[in-house]
Amino acid sequence: MIACDFFSKTVFTLRGPRTAYVLMFIHLGSRRVFCSAPTYTPDSAWTTQQARNTLMWCAEHGITPDFLIRDADTKFSVNFDTVWASEAARVIQILHRAPDANAFAESFIGTIKRECLGFFVCFSRSQLDYILRTWVRHYNFERPHRGRDIGNNVLLVNFRPARDGPITRKRALGGIITSYSRDAA
Repeated sequence: MIACDFFSKTVFTLRGPRTAYVLMFIHLGSRRVFCSAPTYTPDSAWTTQQARNTLMWCAEHGITPDFLIRDADTKFSVNFDTVWASEAARVIQILHRAPDANAFAESFIGTIKRECLGFFVCFSRSQLDYILRTWVRHYNFERPHRGRDIGNNVLLVNFRPARDGPITRKRALGGIITSYSRDAA
């Protein structure tokens, strides 16, 4: 099952502030996320292309979508639903003004805004795209998730301390993402 939703971030350009939109998809079984590249004009053609991109991402990660949960946003066209139906995924449209019905997507959007995007002022779509790709890679492969038995190897940690070797710190996004590890001696 996959859930999707839009979120936005203000980008300050030479022409003034503009709103960039991102379409995110989260696989509920593994909590893995795919975010589209940001756009200023999220029309139905762009949204349909993001559905195709997401299905390619699903194939790369061995995810077979059976259901897609989405809201009643007008940007989701018949073509968007047709792309998912072509992969035998049933599209479930939640009721208007019922964000709790899409809780996984809403939770991720809150997380990325609180833990990442709230710390940055963006000046271009490419900068926002870089921030999103870096943070989503961290979210998918490094960040521990609370769920059990979700196929996330981040939870399989060796808790035996390594006795030798220096501790190294890896930072990304100016220190927003920080991880520590002990190098083997």
